[in-house]
Amino acid sequence: LNLFRVVAGVLHLGNIDFEEAGSTSGGCVLKKTCGQSLQFCAELLGLDEEDLRVSLTSRVMLTTAGGTKGTVIKVPLKVEQASSARDALAKAIYSRLFDHVVTRINQCFPFDSSAHFIGVLDIAGFEYFEHNSFEQFCINYCNEKLQQFFNERILKEEQELYQKEGLGVNEVHYVDNQDCI
Repeated sequence: LNLFRVVAGVLHLGNIDFEEAGSTSGGCVLKKTCGQSLQFCAELLGLDEEDLRVSLTSRVMLTTAGGTKGTVIKVPLKVEQASSARDALAKAIYSRLFDHVVTRINQCFPFDSSAHFIGVLDIAGFEYFEHNSFEQFCINYCNEKLQQFFNERILKEEQELYQKEGLGVNEVHYVDNQDCI
């Protein structure tokens, strides 16, 4: 697995946009300007370009009743649906990639398999999960950045202002979380 190819593929996936097909099908097509992004995305992710195009602009249904039971029908997606499907695919790929990276990192530690984990400290009061996903990692990252902003803005800058104005205020010591971030 080449991490950079997957990330680049997902970034190109995010550059794919849709427009109404202009036919009676009610579906959508890829914008003409997105052909190269589709090509790069498919190549980087090891997918067939046409299969990717069809997967992004339609959904497959299997009939379970009637005279043609078991028939596969491709239903065209509207622009909003295709955009949502593209975003869901990108999120799923990123999530699996994140899980893969965590697993690979954990395999490098000389501990029993039950001890394998990466711990990211969460802000007090937030949820703790037995298994954290890429989405939770992003939330934790955002929380750490917010905490860093708070520390810089409220603690550090206010203390500098107090010193500049000659106020006799005790210094508040805090840990800079940049290394964590």
